[in-house]
Amino acid sequence: MTALRTVVVEAASGRCPIEIARGIVRHVGNGMVAVGLRPVRAAVVHDSGVPLDAFAAVEDSLRAASIDPVRVGIAGGEAGKSLEAVAAVSARMLDAGIDRTGAVVAVGGGVVGDVAGFVAATYMRGIACVQVPTTLLAMVDASVGGKTAVNLQRTDGSIAKNAIGAFAQPRMVACDPEVLGTLPGRELRSGLAECVKHAVVADRAMLAWIRDRADRLLAHDPDTLAELIERNVRIKAEVVSRDERESGPREALNLGHTFGHAIEAMLHAQCTHGEAVAIGMVAACTVVRELGAEGAATLEAEVRGTLEAVGLPVRMPAPRPVAALRAAMDTDKKRRGGALRLVLPFGPGDVRTLAGVPEPTVERAWRAVGAV
Repeated sequence: MTALRTVVVEAASGRCPIEIARGIVRHVGNGMVAVGLRPVRAAVVHDSGVPLDAFAAVEDSLRAASIDPVRVGIAGGEAGKSLEAVAAVSARMLDAGIDRTGAVVAVGGGVVGDVAGFVAATYMRGIACVQVPTTLLAMVDASVGGKTAVNLQRTDGSIAKNAIGAFAQPRMVACDPEVLGTLPGRELRSGLAECVKHAVVADRAMLAWIRDRADRLLAHDPDTLAELIERNVRIKAEVVSRDERESGPREALNLGHTFGHAIEAMLHAQCTHGEAVAIGMVAACTVVRELGAEGAATLEAEVRGTLEAVGLPVRMPAPRPVAALRAAMDTDKKRRGGALRLVLPFGPGDVRTLAGVPEPTVERAWRAVGAV
């Protein structure tokens, strides 16, 4: 294992070290012992997209720490992020005799982390969870901060993103940039969208850093990725430590997501989460420019340029009606009293949540990213 980089989330509900190092998947068991976890057995939740070498390394590390791994597979993609998956995983754990002293180890991307994290938060009223993310998106965002959730299908067949969930901090997160070596390019770029978001929220200089290193990042250079992961995890950890339950500052981390979740709901077969967030950030920047904020056009150009440098879209891959997209926004969890609230970037480190944005402004933002 190479030199360890450690970032700590100090939240009201608990302390969570996030450890970043090449080869750390081979030391997950020892890491669990180091944070006081010694379960007899642990459910290792995964999907078919997990690199086999990484999965085997995690299992071997658990056995070496005298922890019996119980494999629990779920369906990959958004289809696996459901209450049915939560029930199936929980039943498998019951059958395996995992009790309240057990643990859940999530090995995979954001869907695996969300499902496993929600299971851990609710199984026998809560057991320990360890996150071993294997995608960049999960490393810099989904695995950090304790937000867990699954989607809910409405009676009309549409999907409400993350409609049911819980806040539950993992006991440890282990990020291994070497695992990203086999990650498909589209999935790597999806994670870079969240990095651009973090840069706008708290570290605008990182926009130029990402542009300058786009070739190395897209070539899966592990050392460059390790630095990127650490920078982003530090931003998210600092925000979560101040506002674990998203009552104030943490809402800034939803930049691009109100538009993005609507895009996912309408184009879920054609758009990854990161791609939807990228497009959503451009729409949010457009809203700020339309509101006449000073410097908005410059920030919008910078965001667009960074997204394009790493191969992310700035328009929807297929047009959808403005009215349908606007209706999809009405399920957003930031709504208060029926009013739509948008997370908007007004400048470096100045991200605000506003209610009452004029509907024509929202419509023009949708049209700017390809709605009809």
